Amino acid sequence: MTDDPTPPADKVSADDAPPRVDESPAPSNPPRRDPADRLRAKAAASHDREPEGEVWSGRTSAKHYAGRIAIWLLAIVAAAVLLALLASTIEAFTGKHVFWIVVVLLLASGVWVIGGIFLGILGCHYRLTTERLFIERGILSRTIDQTELIRVDDVRMRKSLTDRLFGLGTVSIISTDSTDAALEVEGITEPEKVAEAIRSRMRTLRKGSLFVENL
Repeated sequence: MTDDPTPPADKVSADDAPPRVDESPAPSNPPRRDPADRLRAKAAASHDREPEGEVWSGRTSAKHYAGRIAIWLLAIVAAAVLLALLASTIEAFTGKHVFWIVVVLLLASGVWVIGGIFLGILGCHYRLTTERLFIERGILSRTIDQTELIRVDDVRMRKSLTDRLFGLGTVSIISTDSTDAALEVEGITEPEKVAEAIRSRMRTLRKGSLFVENL
């Protein structure tokens, strides 16, 4: 009689048993995305953007200081009138003295007022690109501050009476930048155009990329 090589069903080894299928439900909460993956996604999105190009550049207009110059001239006139009144009451104080005192006051204060305005205009240059706002300060030495437009939260425009007369304005920028949270592009021509360019570029950058402020 030939022996049956097939072992009994109750003696089948564990190795010969079919694998068990894990039927436990999948976790309801997906795993959190690693911050490094978020940064890589942001970099990939920014790589697809158009190259950075210049949108606008300029300086503060001299007309922005017209009010300051007018106050200075009025102060000189008031000083001349006061000195003339003193000359009429003091015999030793002649009109010639009044003339030279007014000339000295005019020149000394003019260097301080006009010179300060000139250095302020020459020492500050604004440049707006499709991604950043640059503010360059200084004449002999230069300091360049730059603010990413994607960090801009609010754009405001302010016009003084003098600015309204000459079509000027100051654009104020509020951003999440820790070093330059508030910036001003002061006394420029076409402020509406610059403010709208900053606002539209900020929206475009935030729409076309993954904006990550804090990880």
